[in-house]
Amino acid sequence: MRFGASLDLRFTESVTEFVEFLVDLGLDHVELRQGYLDVDPEAPSPRELAELADSTGVTYTFHAPFRAANLGNLNEPLRRAAAEGVRRTLDAAVAAGAGAVVVHGGSVPRRYPDHVRRHSRRQAVRSLRECARHADDVGMPLCIENQRRKAAHLRNTETPARLASFLDEIDVDSDYLGVTLDVGHAKVTGVAVEEFVEAFGDRIRVVHLHDNDGSGDHHDPLPEYERVAERIGAEYNVLEMKSLADVERCVAG
Repeated sequence: MRFGASLDLRFTESVTEFVEFLVDLGLDHVELRQGYLDVDPEAPSPRELAELADSTGVTYTFHAPFRAANLGNLNEPLRRAAAEGVRRTLDAAVAAGAGAVVVHGGSVPRRYPDHVRRHSRRQAVRSLRECARHADDVGMPLCIENQRRKAAHLRNTETPARLASFLDEIDVDSDYLGVTLDVGHAKVTGVAVEEFVEAFGDRIRVVHLHDNDGSGDHHDPLPEYERVAERIGAEYNVLEMKSLADVERCVAG
């Protein structure tokens, strides 16, 4: 099991500085958000990332674009663009020697009528089917993340049942289509982590670790993160914090 943290878009540290920070804390994994890499004019290339991993001993997961990148977009050109963004992240992850790519499963406003929600769901299924086939072609696990339930938006992955039916609709026979379990999203949605573990087992390759009080997706420190991760048993375990100080609080226990 590898333990590390996510390089959040709000962080000002360079990739190298963030890696050094984690290694100094005794962690050995980094999740690289595509959004962070997109806005950093000095972002390392996939080849440079691979060299950094070799020199420091860290491993990587990547997080595919998700801000303004809805795989269930109602507009077909925009849907295609979002799916292309995921495929490009898969290619970058391969070149960097990463272990998996995390992806969101799409959403639609709840206020829209049923036929609009059905259309968005079909769009998301098409997108993930295309991306899963690309993941299979390049040999990079693509892991769909459970998102939290929101009053305004219907997500395809809020609960184990919704995520399972979504995977069934995608219907791609591949060892490279997996699951990311976000324990904070599960908690604020009111679902026990064990329900996801029971439903998906070894398909859970990546875990996002953070806490909240049940009222919102606060991404608070989770000092017991190792015990939580042991209950799940995934290879890559990622602290998703809002500051470096919160990562330190987790590690300090």
